[in-house]
Amino acid sequence: MRESSGITGFLEIFEGRLNKMKLHLKEELSKAKHERNKTTIRRTLTDARKLNKTLKDMRSANIKRCPHCGEKL
Repeated sequence: MRESSGITGFLEIFEGRLNKMKLHLKEELSKAKHERNKTTIRRTLTDARKLNKTLKDMRSANIKRCPHCGEKL
């Protein structure tokens, strides 16, 4: 896990942004194959993966863990 997992107050904002990215990606993929913009699809996918990883790190920073074994409480 990274040292700075970001400000956890922005968790809902980032989740909303990720959902918008997914909707935009679904719209792009619903087009006919020759009408799709491949660079937009690739850029959206990479941004969504990075944002998803950031969200995962932020969620794990919020979880309380046992001081002895490190399991979730």
